[in-house]
Amino acid sequence: PKPVYLLRARLLWRAALLGPCGGAMSVQWLSSPNGDSEAPFEAWRPCPTDWTDQVESLFQVYAASAAGAGERAPGRRCSASTSAGQASVDFFLMTSLDRSGDGRARVVPLRRVEGGVQTHPPPGEPHPWFLKRVAERDSSDWLNNNFFFQVFSQVMAESGHRVVASVHDIFDFRWNQDFRGRGPSEPALRGGVVYTEPTGWKKFAVRVMGRFEGGNAWLRLDGSSGEWAVAYHGTQAEAMPLILTGGLRVGGRQAYADFRDQRTGEAIGVGIYCTPSIRTAAEFSPVVCVEGRRLQLVFQCRVRPEAIKRIHEEVGRESGAYWLINDPADIRPYGVLVREAPE
Repeated sequence: PKPVYLLRARLLWRAALLGPCGGAMSVQWLSSPNGDSEAPFEAWRPCPTDWTDQVESLFQVYAASAAGAGERAPGRRCSASTSAGQASVDFFLMTSLDRSGDGRARVVPLRRVEGGVQTHPPPGEPHPWFLKRVAERDSSDWLNNNFFFQVFSQVMAESGHRVVASVHDIFDFRWNQDFRGRGPSEPALRGGVVYTEPTGWKKFAVRVMGRFEGGNAWLRLDGSSGEWAVAYHGTQAEAMPLILTGGLRVGGRQAYADFRDQRTGEAIGVGIYCTPSIRTAAEFSPVVCVEGRRLQLVFQCRVRPEAIKRIHEEVGRESGAYWLINDPADIRPYGVLVREAPE
């Protein structure tokens, strides 16, 4: 005889397939094509039918027992075997741990759709896998995600703006990096240009993935084709809202417009000033006070390497170099760096 829970699962699965009058309802499980829980909905792919049949029947058991139980709900995890291989499913995180042909496991976010409407995760809520990754990158000290968003909201308010968007619509905390407590790092390359980590600062990532034409190659970290260089831009805190919503803009003060590029000899012209030196950028970042803490904020940007005009040669220049980017489309803020200002 079949175990009772399996018989119950089959009855629940049959009920999920039938409407109130016995008509068929379509249930689909979708998987992210690239492992990104934030991929556009239209990019998600239907899971194989035999996989869906197994997983949906077990999901009905989980759903019946999950109310109020959260991550401790019975049946949270299950395994599904199909012609494509075996996968472990976590209904609480809405993920599948799949094994590729080489045996390596990868986490694949899932969505459940019934009758053409997404049911899990609930529409309008962040994906559970996204929230788990955000929590893993958060810090336990004062400079955490909540405090940072409080700082951001205060800066917005003081500049006459009200935050109406969700924090996750503006920032993508999965990609935060904490450079505090580190010693000086060895210079690396980004986009073929020397990059030095912003030691002593913490980066809160701006939501930029998928928002520019040409994909996300400009964010690469391995030196492959399309990777852009890293630059820093210090500015008044009240300028943050406009920069985050509309990008960096050419300012009125163009002190080096008549200078020549230190490598090419071309005219510098007008554009947006930035620097490969976090210390130099900090000189242009006034202190803001929030809850008794004196803070500085600097934008971490990517710049198209070919677009860099060098007012100074950065290699071997201890005091920091100035760069200029003529076209605003060639510089993209992708992180807000924060530190407690030195006395």
